Amino acid sequence: MTKIYKYRLIVILLIIIGLMGMVRWSYRNYPWEKVEVKVPLTPLLTPTSAPVIDPDYPLWKLLPYKGIGFVVDRYIEPLTLAVTVKGIDKKIVEKEIVKWLIENKVATDSHKLIFN
Repeated sequence: MTKIYKYRLIVILLIIIGLMGMVRWSYRNYPWEKVEVKVPLTPLLTPTSAPVIDPDYPLWKLLPYKGIGFVVDRYIEPLTLAVTVKGIDKKIVEKEIVKWLIENKVATDSHKLIFN
């Protein structure tokens, strides 16, 4: 018993070899050529780079932005936003828009606001 315990790794490897041999023996006459692949294997296309944001219109996809008493409609020119104000002070609206720019990681000094 001590000799078997001493060579236990060899015994385990022999058991694994025996199991692999039995599997090979059972599949020795399997007709591998007749197996048909029903779905062709094609690699999926993955994007290679991050989407590019236009530096002149970084908030294009977030417009129109609506707040209480104002709406940021569109870009008039590059880095110039059109703001429609209804019944609220322009300074309050400007603070809200600056907060929105900071939330979207856009430099607040880069954009000019045109109030209507």
